[in-house]
Amino acid sequence: DVYDRFSKRRKYMIVGIVAYSALLGPFASSSFLPSIPTIADDLHCSGAVVNYTVAIYLVTIGVAPLAWAPYARFYGRKLVYLVSLPLFCVGSLGVALSGSLVGLIVTRILQGIGASSVLSVGAGSIGDIYRPTERGRAMGLMYGGALFGPALAPLVAGLLTEYVPNGYGWRAMQWLLCAMGGLAFTFIVLFLPETAHARGVVAEMEKRRREGKQTRFVWVWLDPIKPVWLLRYGNVLTISIVSSVVLETTYAILVPLTYTIGPRYSITSVAILGLLYLAPGVGNLIGSRVAGVQSDRAVKHSLKVRNGVFRPEDRLRATLFGAGVVLPVSVLAYGICVQFWQGAGGLAVSLILIAASGFGLMTILAICNTYLVDAMQTRSTEVIAINNCLRYIACAASSAYCLPLTDAIGVAPMNAISAVLAWIGFGLIVWTIRDGSRWREKEEKREGVKMM
Repeated sequence: DVYDRFSKRRKYMIVGIVAYSALLGPFASSSFLPSIPTIADDLHCSGAVVNYTVAIYLVTIGVAPLAWAPYARFYGRKLVYLVSLPLFCVGSLGVALSGSLVGLIVTRILQGIGASSVLSVGAGSIGDIYRPTERGRAMGLMYGGALFGPALAPLVAGLLTEYVPNGYGWRAMQWLLCAMGGLAFTFIVLFLPETAHARGVVAEMEKRRREGKQTRFVWVWLDPIKPVWLLRYGNVLTISIVSSVVLETTYAILVPLTYTIGPRYSITSVAILGLLYLAPGVGNLIGSRVAGVQSDRAVKHSLKVRNGVFRPEDRLRATLFGAGVVLPVSVLAYGICVQFWQGAGGLAVSLILIAASGFGLMTILAICNTYLVDAMQTRSTEVIAINNCLRYIACAASSAYCLPLTDAIGVAPMNAISAVLAWIGFGLIVWTIRDGSRWREKEEKREGVKMM
């Protein structure tokens, strides 16, 4: 059985390595947030311009997995990790040494290309080793670790910015990222086995061997646009939109945080502002645990009710409370609280609401990603790649517009818009639960393939 190749301890080790490696991309993304004014002063540009580099980075980590995913399917997961992580390290060094805005943008793009592979291929690695009834918990742990990055990075970056002299704190952060990438590379070389069930390169080498051709190394060109065609599946499209709109709510809170909570509650220390970003991280960690348990429980209940027949859409039922209540209500209440409630009480309630939004986000995001792996098992890395692509493009747009829009209309109206988007996502989840299996079967019949 392909799911029994590794011991329980070995599986935990694989999840830990993948989760740590997946943390790098979001960690690098949020490492700029508390340091934007310092970076702007250092590179002689405005904070808004530096904020656009965050958007460029998010687009990069969204688009680049479209190229990584087909190669992970053909060559295997491990080789893609070993090629991409050195690019992340080189990009991080380049950012640390940047002396101009152009240099910063170019090296951030390289950094994003290197970090992006694990965000999509990692889900494939988890799907390779866990059965559907166990997969939710493992996927929750992976995404809980990955999304703790945006919460932890501002704290670390804030401390470095505050205490490293001569304005070099943000550069020290990039040196740290390089070291973190090197550590991930070392873990993968030494401890991570190949998890793919089948690799196209094995069949290709066997074919060349029969034809009498060299087989030492096989290079093939794989179409990076191929994962995009998975959006023809209605369930892939709707869940990718859900992932995009719910993650937008997080960026709508986190990106303007230093310009909203800071002035509102008279917080001027960059280190303390960075500490505030831990609130959503705590929510993410708790939410990832709850999401994993609840989604696997939903699958087991479904198998019992359907006499052993697995229907991936039943997993999505575990998202309904988080998507319909926790996330939109906490986001809306946070905006109202920051705009109208002053003093220590307002700050405390705001942080609780940010943590609640992180909890709600994870109960949606982790389960939706697990659902996509369930429903498209044979193309798991590619379906997560296109999902990430839409999601991070939406986040890039959010990081670009949310700060000026918040300045223009206020925190409460901005968060009301985000809450409405979250409720739209809830509606799409309900629609997918009802019709997702029919959409899948229609496309599988048309293409003559089985995705599960």
